[in-house]
Amino acid sequence: MTLLVFGHKNPDTDSICSAISLAHLKNQLGESAIPYALGEVRKEAQYVLDYFKVNVPEVLENVKIQVKDLSYDKVNPLTPCASILEAFNFMENAQVKTLPVISNDGDFLGLVTMQEIAKSLLHQHFSTVHTSLSNICKNLDGSVLVNCSDDIKGRVVTLSFSIEGVMDILQEGDIAIVGSRYDIIEYAIDTKVKLLILTGKTELPDHLLALAKQNGVSIVSVNSDTYKASNIINQCNYLSDIICTQNLVTFNENDYADDVKEIMLSTNLRAYPIIDNNNKLLGLLSRRHLLNPTKKNVILVDHNEYAQSADGIEQTNIVEIVDHHKIGGISTDVPMSFRVMPVGCTCTIIYQMYKENNVVVPHHIAGLLLSAILSDTLLFKSPTTTEMDKKACYELSKIANVDMESYAMEMFKVGTSLDEYSIQEIVNMDFKEFNMSGKRVGIGQVFTLDIDSIFAKKDQFLSYINSTDYDMLVLAITDIIKEGSYLLYKANDSLISEAFNVNAQQGVFAEGVVSRKKQLVPNLTATVKNI
Repeated sequence: MTLLVFGHKNPDTDSICSAISLAHLKNQLGESAIPYALGEVRKEAQYVLDYFKVNVPEVLENVKIQVKDLSYDKVNPLTPCASILEAFNFMENAQVKTLPVISNDGDFLGLVTMQEIAKSLLHQHFSTVHTSLSNICKNLDGSVLVNCSDDIKGRVVTLSFSIEGVMDILQEGDIAIVGSRYDIIEYAIDTKVKLLILTGKTELPDHLLALAKQNGVSIVSVNSDTYKASNIINQCNYLSDIICTQNLVTFNENDYADDVKEIMLSTNLRAYPIIDNNNKLLGLLSRRHLLNPTKKNVILVDHNEYAQSADGIEQTNIVEIVDHHKIGGISTDVPMSFRVMPVGCTCTIIYQMYKENNVVVPHHIAGLLLSAILSDTLLFKSPTTTEMDKKACYELSKIANVDMESYAMEMFKVGTSLDEYSIQEIVNMDFKEFNMSGKRVGIGQVFTLDIDSIFAKKDQFLSYINSTDYDMLVLAITDIIKEGSYLLYKANDSLISEAFNVNAQQGVFAEGVVSRKKQLVPNLTATVKNI
């Protein structure tokens, strides 16, 4: 099964680059993996992808179980021109109670149920039968002697009485069933019935066959006797007579299992057709298919907490986590690969994985890994930076063929421009939620070289921050050059003062505070606990 690889919501450069790089590594090792993003790619990451000519990952809305993840029944449908008896035999052999019906072009039309077939058998003496010569031959073990029209529609008459009686009731266009009574056969041909069904494998002389063709009378010779033929002929009717097309409940392959379950609870159908966006039938779904769904296999990078991951993450098989943050609250039912290292960037770990598996790092992957490490470590100015990060950058810069400092500053310049974003977008741009001593705490961080543009809208930022339903919210506006962060917050001043050793006021500068992981989160966690 294909692995879905993605970072956290509101993805930064590390989340995007680590997902792409790890998916590439998995594919090189023989596994099928696809990178995704849990949100729109930001300008810095877009600059990196454009620079190294890498496609933007598809945005993954959620990882909830969908209909396409269920092991629903793949059934062979019938067309409306099949016979009722053919449908019955098919359902008996397959031990199913419902069959889908499609058009000749494959479009879903409706369902045939055993209940409707039973109704047709109980009322089998229809005034007319509408079917085909091929259906009659198939169901009555017959062969065509004269074919004037494959489509047969008419009143059924069994000619088992005297010629006088036949002359009283037989009409042009009837479907006549008769044994080896040649006088009646000739009369039926002269009457121009629509079809003659000769029972007991009766054969006709050439002059009667010629007359039948001249009069437009089709003739079929069947192996059945007259009694069996008269009973089965009604079951040769086209399925179109009993197709259920009203009050059907269908599902699309992209529908979510949770929604399907709710609909099934409010309906009482045996089977539900699954169709694609072009109305083509994919299969049939029933309640039992919801009992043991096939979960998506996912790999998480740059995060390991439910609140930061894709919606529906609890419905997946998490097979691996590669991260550089503190261990969060994600748990799994089965063992998995869990790799968390105290380094400045997830891509540092992934680069190490390339080396451990002796996989050559291509130019474009080297560029992505390098960019993410430079971004997360703020060109080695972040306290999260380790020697392992620095060593990785020096090696990767040679493969990517870029000058680290000039490239990093250009990347930061493009990535920190905030002019086109709204207040809400800036606050949530790199936002994560935490539980601190029972308090719901949100921490957002933006890196910019233009602090003045933020402070020009300080009141608007505070208005939005205070309108949120978080118990506490801190927005850190990190100045890469000054190596510190300006703080806007929804919290008590005393808490901010104690957490960052500052004289708290809105917009206060916390010198040296540039890392959410090593400074913002632990400082706030400890202070909230103490208070």
